[in-house]
Amino acid sequence: MNYIIVEQEKNQIKLDENKTYTFAEVIELAQTTLEAVKINSNYCPLTFSPSDVYWLLRSMINYINRNAPGEFVLRRMKKGTYRVQYRTEELQRQKATRKLKEDLKKTADYLEDLTGRRPPLK
Repeated sequence: MNYIIVEQEKNQIKLDENKTYTFAEVIELAQTTLEAVKINSNYCPLTFSPSDVYWLLRSMINYINRNAPGEFVLRRMKKGTYRVQYRTEELQRQKATRKLKEDLKKTADYLEDLTGRRPPLK
């Protein structure tokens, strides 16, 4: 099995050009890269507001969602507290089916109000 090689002293990441990397390996690479940035930015005066941090995380999750199965969502639990939630495609399908049934019921209610007859729901 090929692994990502990180040379700690040089902060170099060597990737095998003839290999594809799994999602987990890419996450590990991103963590390693961010750790190197963290170590070298101890004296950086740059600061971020909570809103900046939220939008950075949200943008990162949006990029992942375009390229990975399922869906990751940054959910607000309460002010200042967030949780990353993973929703599978099946859960999304079930949610869409429920929404469709609700929309059909609203349409049937509306038609019943207009005409006095309720169309059959399928």
